[in-house]
Amino acid sequence: MWYAGLNPEQQRAVAHNYGPLLILAGAGSGKTTVLVSRTGRMIAEGVAKAEQILVLTFTNKAARELKHRVSVKVGKSAKKISAGTFHSFGLQIIKKYHKELELDENFGIIDTSDSFAILKEMLKEIKVVGRDKYDLEHLYNLIQNIRNKKHNSTIDDEYHQMAEILAPKYEKRLNLLSVVDFESLLLKPLELFNKFPDIKAQVQAQYTQIMVDEFQDTNSTQMKLINHLIGPHDNLSVVGDDDQSIYGWRGAEVQNILNFPKSHKNCEVIKLERNYRSISSILHFANDVISKNKSRHGKILKSESKKVKDHIPELFILENEEAESEFIAAEILNFIKEGYKAKDIAILYRSNSQGAWLESALKKNRIEYTITGGSSLFERKEVKDLVAFIRQAIQSKDVTLKRIINVPPRGIGETTIEKLNDFAKANEITFGESCRRWREQDIIAKAGEGIDGLLYFLSELPKKLVSPGSNETSFLEAFREMGYREYVYSLSEDASVGERKWGLVEIFARILFSFLEKNGMNLFMLKEFLDRLMLRDEMLAGDEEENKVQLMTLHASKGLEFPVVMLCGIEEDLLPHKNLGQDVDEERRLFYVGITRAQEYLLMTKCLERKKNGSFKKVALSRFLLDANPELYKIYPRGVRPVSGEKRTQLVSDFLKSLDAKKL
Repeated sequence: MWYAGLNPEQQRAVAHNYGPLLILAGAGSGKTTVLVSRTGRMIAEGVAKAEQILVLTFTNKAARELKHRVSVKVGKSAKKISAGTFHSFGLQIIKKYHKELELDENFGIIDTSDSFAILKEMLKEIKVVGRDKYDLEHLYNLIQNIRNKKHNSTIDDEYHQMAEILAPKYEKRLNLLSVVDFESLLLKPLELFNKFPDIKAQVQAQYTQIMVDEFQDTNSTQMKLINHLIGPHDNLSVVGDDDQSIYGWRGAEVQNILNFPKSHKNCEVIKLERNYRSISSILHFANDVISKNKSRHGKILKSESKKVKDHIPELFILENEEAESEFIAAEILNFIKEGYKAKDIAILYRSNSQGAWLESALKKNRIEYTITGGSSLFERKEVKDLVAFIRQAIQSKDVTLKRIINVPPRGIGETTIEKLNDFAKANEITFGESCRRWREQDIIAKAGEGIDGLLYFLSELPKKLVSPGSNETSFLEAFREMGYREYVYSLSEDASVGERKWGLVEIFARILFSFLEKNGMNLFMLKEFLDRLMLRDEMLAGDEEENKVQLMTLHASKGLEFPVVMLCGIEEDLLPHKNLGQDVDEERRLFYVGITRAQEYLLMTKCLERKKNGSFKKVALSRFLLDANPELYKIYPRGVRPVSGEKRTQLVSDFLKSLDAKKL
């Protein structure tokens, strides 16, 4: 049952019971099937109970899919598997041991904009001259490096100095406010395990089998957490592909997967090299490209694709960006004419700046498209505002209240906020309590009425959310009456932009009430919704598949596959990228990821010149193509594919038919 349909290498991985295991899963090699089968078999054969298995992933969607597929075979017991992202697991630990971590049971999770607000306030408190000159995002990142012990103490500029001053204060402020930021979801469990060895031992005893998916994407903090969890049994199975490690810029350390066999005694290494996605010629090209990287485990992908035709990858040389984008639009129309759906086609590029010309050409040719991996709905200011109102209504926190106290404007300026702050400190009360006692302070009536109005709105909001008869219409009406819709329109250049922004609010309301109606109209599920939101749970964003061409960066394409892939701008300064690509090996891996998204057709483009700083500049072919075997791809220097005899006959026939149609 558990080995049916699996190849010999997959069967070996599924059969592994104890000790460290590294599954090197090449692109399209069926790693999810292996994880599901191995998990199910261990439960069915009594190697481990479902509740003793912990699976750490990088998306909650992957975790849910695993639990669902296992439950289909072993039944309801699969629901007891602990599966989720590192951050969702961290949140579970913090909730369970909040007392030991000196956090309220009702602690909150804050986003980066809230963290920036805290930093801004701290800069004001320590009376920094020219505090507005600081880039809060840069300062925040340096503070997080210090917290993760990745800070370079030899650098002594003003940002690093300020980060060292603020880091302990920031940590203390989070504790005082009884909130955690996204990074704390990993750091707090580490703090707990270091302080309380007995709790660490309990957690280790609870999980006798630990699996980590996408192991090549782990960073040093996640690796520390894994090492705390495995305990003496060392039953750690990791799945990943060092050739697809493309997130070094955000902290991922490819050395974690490269050094795994050395770090774990008696580690079994199994390579999954049979690819069920792509045709042979695409894989030959991909293997050749990635073979030029020296630090790798080494795999050679072999095609198991059932596709009969084999199309060699193609490179088209175009004059400039305009010609490139027009060529791509024309090719898309040809593929659609041949029977492919728009959603079967993906246009991949290294940098978002490449997207503008492509979008223009697609619009001009009336080709519907969607941009994947852009700004999430939940990253929009309007949605963040609504989330802050809901969170404050059910889980009052000073940092959240300060975010919304004058949204929309209600006459509460910086001076009033400072007075409320000072009163709170002098009387050792919260900022929220200070707001309720505004009459005891030197605050003008208009501002005080604004405070009262906000506090009343917040007290009534839960009724609009979880009372019998609550729905998205009444929820939206409450925000309209409060003046939020008018506020959204006032911040927009014209009515159409305001309408689009309010449309995002309506979509959010639909998602929120869909979740509550499905899971329960109560405060517990409302808090669950907010927690999932902060954990960036993909489920909340919906999973509708539209028949549109997909535009995305190479990073956003990881894990996806398409019958037709078009890779744009395979040129020096774009791939590898002049500014973004500090690690050439990682840039080559990024190119490899793009190639291995293609199932049937791989088209690449390169311009002769591109516009830079207002003038056209000659561009060179990417070193990754210069290094590759030229026999593994076709190059068309004039940007035109030669027409075969059969195709030429068809084109002439179509042309003559069009002339006959015009005569009629």
